[in-house]
Amino acid sequence: MAPDVLSTQVRTLPSLNKKSLLQRIVPNTLRLVRILKQVKPDIVHLHAQHLYGPAIFLSGLPFILTSWGTEVLNLPYTNAIRLSLAKVIASKASMVTVDAKCLKETWTSMSISENKIRVIPFGVDTRKFNPNINGRAIQKNLLLREENVVAISTRPFYEENHYNISCLIKAIPLVLRRARDVRFVIKGSGPLENHLKNLAKRLNVLKEVRFVGIVSRSEVPKYLSAADIYVSTCIVDSTSVSLLEAMACGLAPVVTDIPGNREWIEDGVNGFLFPPRDSEALAEKLVQLVEDRSLRESFGRKCFQIIKERAEWKDCVSKMEAIYRSLL
Repeated sequence: MAPDVLSTQVRTLPSLNKKSLLQRIVPNTLRLVRILKQVKPDIVHLHAQHLYGPAIFLSGLPFILTSWGTEVLNLPYTNAIRLSLAKVIASKASMVTVDAKCLKETWTSMSISENKIRVIPFGVDTRKFNPNINGRAIQKNLLLREENVVAISTRPFYEENHYNISCLIKAIPLVLRRARDVRFVIKGSGPLENHLKNLAKRLNVLKEVRFVGIVSRSEVPKYLSAADIYVSTCIVDSTSVSLLEAMACGLAPVVTDIPGNREWIEDGVNGFLFPPRDSEALAEKLVQLVEDRSLRESFGRKCFQIIKERAEWKDCVSKMEAIYRSLL
């Protein structure tokens, strides 16, 4: 019989003040306890170690903790209460899964046993994301010409100290001084959208940029395949699914030099790394790829092979299923 798994993904809302947060957390925690008692799952799978964790481990049921990104990377710098709570949750979990080695290192630095941590990226379905996807219709819709070299960003328009899309926009005029046939597709939305569009306008590069907003999931592979280069300006990250999807589509990556990206990109071998917030360094790497088609294609081939070997979605799912079964 397949294991009975209750998966709960809980995210605190940063816009709430402490009082309103408590007004939500307390009743939702009680509700979760009632659900656990009614369902009586064999395994509970908790995504994130936020304040709902205590309800799960106090239930006495075995649980897996999956955590990723800034919620782990920022733990060493958070307040003592949040840090202590996260450590208790992780120590009580039957297994901790993370999507990057750098997250495992963060947990082990907080005395969580290395033996109970598994690194499993979320993975990419290469039946949907691969170099053979046809992006010509997208190129036509975006008025991109055959001679254009296209760079794409797919990260959301949120905090400057996180996704930092303005770093890319500031690099664009520097690139265009040396390579005029470059176009930039920026997919995403968020509270900084007007700011980013106004920045592009002030820098007089709006004609070379295509802000495409939110794209349906089924269309994402086509947008990636309409491009040649993938750009991520993220300042803090673990394993980025956006990067893995671009790699699967055979794009040449230019991404920030942070631990999560270094697990997938070796500078000069299958992509380029540049210092976070450094628009000039980003522009330099972009120009190098724009001018060297064979290098772009070489990076793309190597990236696709890496995805096939390390991040095929079905293989990642099988690893998680094996963890479920091992805990029964």
